[in-house]
This record gives sequence, structure tokens and C-alpha cells, in this order.
Amino acid sequence: MHLQQVFGNESVTFHGRIERRGGYSIAFPKHSYELDLTRDIPLGGLPADDDWILNANYIDKTFLRHVISYELFIAMNENNIAARTRYVEVHLDGRYNGLYVLMEKLDKSSLSIDKSDSTAFVFKEPHIFQESYLGVTAQKEGNFHQQTYPKIEENNRSLYLESVHNFLLSSSDKDFSTGIQEVFDIDNLIDWHLLLLVTNNSDGILKNFYLYKTDEETPIRIAPWDYDHSFGRDGDNEANMDVRPLEIERSIMFRRLLEYDWYRMLLRQRWEMLNQSELLSENGLSQRVIEKSKRIKAAAERNFEVWPIDDKHYYDANNFDTEVELILQFIRLRHERLREYFESL
Repeated sequence: MHLQQVFGNESVTFHGRIERRGGYSIAFPKHSYELDLTRDIPLGGLPADDDWILNANYIDKTFLRHVISYELFIAMNENNIAARTRYVEVHLDGRYNGLYVLMEKLDKSSLSIDKSDSTAFVFKEPHIFQESYLGVTAQKEGNFHQQTYPKIEENNRSLYLESVHNFLLSSSDKDFSTGIQEVFDIDNLIDWHLLLLVTNNSDGILKNFYLYKTDEETPIRIAPWDYDHSFGRDGDNEANMDVRPLEIERSIMFRRLLEYDWYRMLLRQRWEMLNQSELLSENGLSQRVIEKSKRIKAAAERNFEVWPIDDKHYYDANNFDTEVELILQFIRLRHERLREYFESL
């Protein structure tokens, strides 16, 4: 593969491998791609790396849901990590292929893993927040919790993860209250909790995240991933303006945390602070959507000339502006409901 990065009248060519990627989205006509370059390259002004994602963002006509969700999480706390993104227009084999979201791949590099520390690890969508594994099928044989770093055959960290699952499931109330703050980064969990509530990403409670530990001294943290199921749409594009609180208690960790006054207080205080700072306020969220949509509208319209808005995979033929307004309507409804929720918490 030859990758050409174009800035104005200048272009630079790199070498590497490209392959299609995706689970449910693999069936969509516009494909996402994973780039494996031969050396670290700072694509789109992002930090240099050799692994990248070109997300087709096909099912989200606004191209905003992933990008805004990750930006919010990063902005909540300097220790929070999510994929940094850039909008790019892609030509494939000489033909215009539309607007894409260039994303960092969440791996040992982007998650700042200390490779010299044998206790460090990365898991993609491990099952430890589920009360029971009954009915859960491993995507990869011999790697039930989807360990991505280190290579599982070199240092299998699943036994440690099982000990965490047992702690979440079986520890006494006293041991849980003190131990959870040693095992996990509580500030990180609270921010993740708020992101789930604000975006209404019900898929994100038990999947759509990376779980990682950078070194022996640092607790476990979460990095969100795959947020097209958010802001008024489900992951298959079906409209979802439901403003009821998420069934977040499906996670045994969140269910137990919400039993404690100290956690509910911290969650409520964090919500109030992030509203006052405008990051999660109705106005702050709406302005972020409006400003970003203005910047990419022309590129999105060019994309729709190749990938029509009335394709069979969509539930309706909404155009870009109508979809942006749907997100803004969702924010208004959701924020009103969350104000009531936190007053009663």
C-alpha cells in the first residue's frame, strides 16, 4: 500500500498495509480501514504512530458522535485517554471515497503503557463487569477477555482480571468500598459513568471500551471506544431519543458503586462541576455540535454525493442538517432528564 498525505499543494507518500475492519459495520457499503505503516508517521498533525484507523463513520450522517464523545472524555481529566481524531477526505485507488474520521488506534502506544512493566496490560471489551458469563462467547479462542497487550501467549493477564471480577462480584460491602479505590481510578470511572449518561450509549456499559493498566503503580483505567450508539441514535442508525436513565446497573461495578453515599456524592459533584465549566452543560454541548458541524458540512455533502443519504441501511433519509438538529434536540431532552436524575440521586 502507498499512502499519500496531502496538505494544500504538497504531498508525502508512505508505505504500509491496509485492511478492512469492523464488526457489525463490515456489512456497510462504505468500509472502514486499519493502516499498518512501516514506520511512525504523524498523520493529520496527531502524534506519530504506525497504526491508524480510518473510520468510515457510515451510519452517522453527522460524523460527530465518535469525535465529540472522545473529545469530552479527554477534556474531563488530564489522565483520561481516548482516541484523538481528525477529519480527512480519502481517495482510494485514485477515486474519491468520502469523508472519514482518522483515529488513533488504542494500543500500548496511545495508552502510554510502560512496556518494561510486566504488570501492565490492555484488554478490549473484557467481560468482567457482567454478573454472569453465561451465554458470553469468546471472539477469540483462548482469549476470553480479549487481551491485546501483552501477547497473551507471552504473559497471560486474564487470571488477574478474573481476580478483579471476583472482587466486584463477591467482596463484602466494606472491602468493596475501600478496595475499589485501590483497584480502579475512581475519577476515571466517574467520568466514564457521566459520558455514558450524557451520550445515552447503552452499548458502552458492558462493551465499547478498553480496560488498561499502564504500570504497577497506576490503577486500572477505562478508555471509551465506538460511540456511534449515542446522541439520539443506536448503533444500527435507529433513532433513540429515549431520555430515561441508562440501565447502568447491568454493570456489577456501577450497581455496587451506586449503593454508596460517597460515590453518589462524588458523581453528583462531578456532574455539577462539569456543567458549571460548560463542558457538559446543555449550552456547552450544543455549541460544540454546532461549531464542529459548520466546519465539516461541505465535506459531508461531498461524501453524500458518493454515499447517498437514503441507502437501505438507514432508517430514514435525513440530510446532514436534519441529523445535526436531531442531536441538538436529544441534548435538550437528555439534559432536562439528567437534571432531574441528579437532583434525586
